[in-house]
Order: sequence, then C-alpha cells, then structure tokens
Amino acid sequence: MENQKLEDCYYAHSSTIFSEMLGEDENYQRLKNAKIAAEKALQSVISQESWKQYLALDEICNELECARYKAMYLAGAADYEKISK
Repeated sequence: MENQKLEDCYYAHSSTIFSEMLGEDENYQRLKNAKIAAEKALQSVISQESWKQYLALDEICNELECARYKAMYLAGAADYEKISK
C-alpha cells in the first residue's frame, strides 16, 4: 500500500510540474510516455527497495531542478532591477 502511495505521488508530481509549463505539447507528451514506459520496464527488473530508492532520487532531482529555475528567475530579476535604475 505504501509503495502505491509513493508511486502515485511521484507520477502526480512529476507530470504536473512540466505539463503546466508545456501544456499539450506533442513532443513533451511523447517524451513523457517514453519515460513512463522506461520506468515501468526498470521497475519490473529491479527489487522493490531499489525502486523506492529510484523514486526518492528522482524526487530529489525534481526539487533541485525547481530550485535551479527559481535561482535563475531571481538572478534575472536582480539583473533587471540593476539595469532599470
């Protein structure tokens, strides 16, 4: 049960972040479907513990990517403020 909750949360989180930015982009949908297929194949050949670790690592990567985008935005805003003065 806990594994299913973790997987549901993972798929919900990873798909909503980028789908909001990309909308119904055809290339994005193709890549997303390929990633899901690859993850299902991976899950079928590794242990449950390894799968949990994979999901946790992917979540960390998503959070780091989000932080990187925020930092880029803040740097851009700071540059804009300097230029506009």
